[in-house]
Amino acid sequence: MFRIAIVDDEKNQIQKIERIVSQFFNEKDIKITIDTFSSGEELLKKDFSYDIIFMDIMMDGIDGIETAQRFRVNHKNSALFYITSFQDYIQKCMTVHPFAFIKKPFSDQDVINNLKDYLKYNVSVKKKRPKDSYMIHSMDGRHLKVNMNDILYFYYQGNRIVEVIMANDIYKVKNSLLNIYDELNHDYFITPHRSFIVNLYHIKEIDGKNKKIVMKNDHLILIARDKYNEVIDALSFYIADEED
Repeated sequence: MFRIAIVDDEKNQIQKIERIVSQFFNEKDIKITIDTFSSGEELLKKDFSYDIIFMDIMMDGIDGIETAQRFRVNHKNSALFYITSFQDYIQKCMTVHPFAFIKKPFSDQDVINNLKDYLKYNVSVKKKRPKDSYMIHSMDGRHLKVNMNDILYFYYQGNRIVEVIMANDIYKVKNSLLNIYDELNHDYFITPHRSFIVNLYHIKEIDGKNKKIVMKNDHLILIARDKYNEVIDALSFYIADEED
């Protein structure tokens, strides 16, 4: 599943991109989620990583270049598709390593061609960097290569200390949850709360009344109020993929 963001202060342009992207991935039978934002400030409030971001350069408030610079601090792997009618901005945009430039006014095919390029790139990256294992550099000096599926969840204690919770072990690492999430396979891990990253495979049930995840080891994970629907959707997509 791909997670996509569209950032633009023109509603009609958001709708156009959303239509093209939805149709493209639907025809390829690839599951996606799309979040839309009317400003860079709105995107930066979202503590979440995206696979693809469509970003307008000229927006009210902070522009698309500054937005990307701030976003890149914690989310380095998102593919950035800049939407622009200003050729002069292209050189400045290179500081945030955009994946593509889509020049206004753009056609459906302009967007589709770039999405095709992204899919080819994504496949090549997965072949070079398989994401079935994870390196744990624990604070006690141990370095372990573990299967991602053996990780139940990550818990942020504070002061850049994260607990890696496994079935029979707990390791402490010095890192941020945002950096860790960028290293994981996003098809299997979600962030239901700013203090947790959870492996969908190890979820036993969702306690909707108390807004908590019940893990297979009976640990309870908090779900932030604005993350509840996202968690339900992610779990539904995961279960559907497992059944295919």
